[in-house]
Amino acid sequence: MNHTARLGLLGLAMALSACSVLEGDKIDYKSATQGSTLEVPPDLTQLSRDNRYAVPGSAVSAAAFQAGQNTKTSAAATAAASKIGDVRIERNGNQRWLVIDRPADKLWEPVREFWIESGFNLAVDQPDLGILETDWAENRAKLPQDVIRSTLGKVFESLYSTGERDKFRTRLERNANGGTDIYVTHRGMV
Repeated sequence: MNHTARLGLLGLAMALSACSVLEGDKIDYKSATQGSTLEVPPDLTQLSRDNRYAVPGSAVSAAAFQAGQNTKTSAAATAAASKIGDVRIERNGNQRWLVIDRPADKLWEPVREFWIESGFNLAVDQPDLGILETDWAENRAKLPQDVIRSTLGKVFESLYSTGERDKFRTRLERNANGGTDIYVTHRGMV
C-alpha cells in the first residue's frame, strides 16, 4: 500500500472512532430536576368560548344530520321571496326550477323574447318539444374597461376576447296542475 492510502485509512479510522471518544458530553436525564412552571403574562385574558366548534355530546346519525341541514336551509330560504305572483321556485337537492301557474303555450313567447332581448341567438327553437337553446355566446363581462379598450373597441370590436363562452338551454314542461315547470341549464366553455 502506498503512503497516501495509509493516511486515508488512518484518517477514516480516526473519524469513525471520534464519536465514541467524547463520552463527557452526554446529558444525564436521571439526575435532572423539574424547573419552574410557565406563567401566563397578566395582559393575556381567556377568550370567550364559542359553541360554533363544540362537539355534540351524543352520537350523531346521518338522519339526524340531514334533518339539521334541512332545518338550516329552510331557515335561510325564508330570507328571499320564494313566490312572486304565480311564479315560485322549487328545489330538490341542488336542482332548482321555476313553477308557473300558466300553460306552456302562453309562456313560450315571453321566454323566447327574454333570450333574444338578452342578446343571444337561438340555435334550437322547438315549441312542440318545449326546448329553447342558445348559441355559444362570448362572456364579455370580464373584459377590461379602460380607455385603450374603449377606444379600440369602437373600431375593432373583435380585437379583444375573453375566450369564455356561455350556452343556455331552457326546457318548458307541463305539470299535473295545468301549470308549467321551467328548467334552465347553463354550459360554460373556457
